[in-house]
Amino acid sequence: MTTQRLIPALNGFLLGVGLISVVLAVPAQGDALTLRMLGPEMSVADRIGLIDRFMHERYYDPTGLMYSHINWDKERPFIADDFTNDDSTVPGPEPWQWMSYENSPFISGIFLAAQCYRYQATRDPEALEYARRAYGSIDANYRLTEQHDPAAGGLSQKAGFIDLAAQPKAAQNGFFCKPYYGQATDHTSTEQHFAPLVGLYRYWPLATPEVRERIKQIFSEVSRRWRAGYKINFFSEAWDMEQSYPRAQRHMFLWAVIHRMAYEITHESASYDEFARLDALYGAIPTPRETAWGLGRPSYISTEDRSFHVQIVIGSEILLDLEPGNRTRYLRGMQEWWKYSFTGQREDLLSYYFIKVDSRTGEWEKLPMSIKPRAFWRSSFMLHNATLPICWVGTRERQGITSAIVARQVPEETGPALNRLGQIYRGLNKDHLKWFADPEGIMPPELNWMLNVLQGDSLAFYSLGYWYARANGIALP
Repeated sequence: MTTQRLIPALNGFLLGVGLISVVLAVPAQGDALTLRMLGPEMSVADRIGLIDRFMHERYYDPTGLMYSHINWDKERPFIADDFTNDDSTVPGPEPWQWMSYENSPFISGIFLAAQCYRYQATRDPEALEYARRAYGSIDANYRLTEQHDPAAGGLSQKAGFIDLAAQPKAAQNGFFCKPYYGQATDHTSTEQHFAPLVGLYRYWPLATPEVRERIKQIFSEVSRRWRAGYKINFFSEAWDMEQSYPRAQRHMFLWAVIHRMAYEITHESASYDEFARLDALYGAIPTPRETAWGLGRPSYISTEDRSFHVQIVIGSEILLDLEPGNRTRYLRGMQEWWKYSFTGQREDLLSYYFIKVDSRTGEWEKLPMSIKPRAFWRSSFMLHNATLPICWVGTRERQGITSAIVARQVPEETGPALNRLGQIYRGLNKDHLKWFADPEGIMPPELNWMLNVLQGDSLAFYSLGYWYARANGIALP
């Protein structure tokens, strides 16, 4: 059985004008809650309502941390028995823990921002309830790494492997981690800081005074910690992001945005000074293709850099508001990165994961199946030692929010952006929540498990794109 709940919804015209009430058919409390219902037979509003409820009710662990990826078929967190000894996975955390917590802070921040836009669009108190729980996940993650006691628990890594029996170590303020096993680790990335801070920035006006003070504290500590250096441990690889080319050109722009948000919240001049320094160095926001050409590389291999466009577009919009004097520069970066995200994308909006791009012309080709001899592997994960004509679904879901932003901010792209927005939401079904797809049937058996991963990124981004559009009067199907 389902209940019928009235919500503001689209009438196929401009959102925010003449909203009407429609019936939302979402399973009632106590009914079976499943994403298998997602499909064109449901309205877009119903599908997003289902996604939001699934996230709120089924996507947190007992400590309040949001999950990252879950079992697509079973619609539950991964367990050890979901994997076999023949499955190829990353070194370090066991695969079920890797999947459960890899992007936990990232997804928490995206979903928090989505619920803030939802409240802006509807004033529904439920949006604030959902937002509070997403904020709780971010706060729970941050608390893992702000212990000052030298005997505080935490995971140590050596040669790429996490040793659960290692000596306890102290953690530091200003750090969001990938919380494998629900514990503090030294694993992180730029995105695991950018997304939760964007969520907190959007939540700030809606938060209680107590939570606002906590958000202010977090921004201050994050800005102070990372001003000392941008060194990241990424699966046994030590990256100094500001010295890591071609990564620096895109990652350091996000750190500039982080420091500018920090200044807006804390009014600490050191945060603004660091923003100004990074913006002067990286504020041109070149695309990976422009970066490769600038470094004298006639071609390059592209994988997830196209999906990175979502951070650039979101960050650019924040700076449009905070630094209007540089509007032209931020709009150019936003527009070019959004267009770059189409590279390697098929008509069904799946994106080939491995492509070769001509730096001068932008022409691309998918790479054939090629696996290095095992003696030359530098990681236990086959995907790091191969090229395969498989597809990543992640660009599609990210283009929901970026197309909505571009439609609003870049007048000459409004038509194409709205068209892409319609494509994404009209056809949305459960298959679009997957991590990878294998349209050519070539996935090696050791990696077949990757085809049964439901990524939390997709749930959070479909919600964010929809509610951003609703909040800003953008038409959807």
